[in-house]
Amino acid sequence: MEANVLLFKCTKSKRAYGVRIQKMRDGDWYRTWAFKLNESSARREGYDRSVIKGNLYATEEYPGCPYCGCQGFVMCGHCQKIACWDGESSYTCPWCGTKSNISTAEDMFTVTANGD
Repeated sequence: MEANVLLFKCTKSKRAYGVRIQKMRDGDWYRTWAFKLNESSARREGYDRSVIKGNLYATEEYPGCPYCGCQGFVMCGHCQKIACWDGESSYTCPWCGTKSNISTAEDMFTVTANGD
């Protein structure tokens, strides 16, 4: 079983959290768990350097953001970092502050957690 952790940030609280992902037999990635952590711990563990390519679905057990409970996520078009998303059309990135409108949601991503 291939598993990894991606670094997310809560859009509402602007606090970091980790999302455990697991590659299933179908070749897709699934979000299985989310947990609070601070950014310095995340960097020390290397969560800010995780890279994946593929679909990123949620399992039925996935609890969502540990701060606000949102199940969705969005990748900022400016800094390429990931944050929870409540489905609203207007969005402000908690990482870089870029404001944008979101018109579609995608499941297929190439995720570089540190935005490089």
